[in-house]
Amino acid sequence: MREAGDKSDLLLPGGPGWVQLCAALKNLPPTAWIATLACVLFLGSAVAEEPSPQQVVDAAISEFQAGKYDQALEKLQQVEKTQPDSAFVQNLIGAVYTKKKDFTKAKAAFEKALDIDYSFFPAQFNQGEVLFLQKQYPQALDHFERMMRSAPDNELLQFKVVLCLLQTGQKGEAEKLAKRMKYPGQEPAWYFSQAALAINNKDSRKASENLAAAKELFRDKTSIYTETFQDLGWQTK
Repeated sequence: MREAGDKSDLLLPGGPGWVQLCAALKNLPPTAWIATLACVLFLGSAVAEEPSPQQVVDAAISEFQAGKYDQALEKLQQVEKTQPDSAFVQNLIGAVYTKKKDFTKAKAAFEKALDIDYSFFPAQFNQGEVLFLQKQYPQALDHFERMMRSAPDNELLQFKVVLCLLQTGQKGEAEKLAKRMKYPGQEPAWYFSQAALAINNKDSRKASENLAAAKELFRDKTSIYTETFQDLGWQTK
């Protein structure tokens, strides 16, 4: 299995490939990029008596996708014993704990990933996501804004900041940021941000129009954004 420090590892499932996905990594949240990993992890062609760490990770991802979080975690912890210095594996463990809503252990796993590789974007993002999921919106806003200083054009970060601004009662600032976002962009972030503003204004029709447009133009990229709306209890169509 590749180490997280290897740039070829910075590709998430659902993307075109490890290298191209390096950029996409910054646009993916915790659970969504785990799902994509299943599409890009390579399995050895030779059949071995004992599964390789890479095969174990692949099996863990499949179980994660099936909602079998305990089984996925058991396999990842098995790999952790032989790959203790892999930020990649630690981040996956944190993502599983996030789905289990064990945020304390999720946070610890993400911190461990960043102790190994502070520049590992998925773990950086997931730290903010844990705050967001716990409805600690002021803290999440501070986290994502700090990340955005290093990546001001990152569409996913812009989207998360818009949501945090709305959740902290800063509608005017959210509107200003939404106006600066690239249209239509490489991600459905602009459309979901417009939908978020519409929902905040209790305009469900406009929200539906933007959500429909996002799904039409970005068929394979909306799951991450839709999941965020679901977490907030907002309409998704």
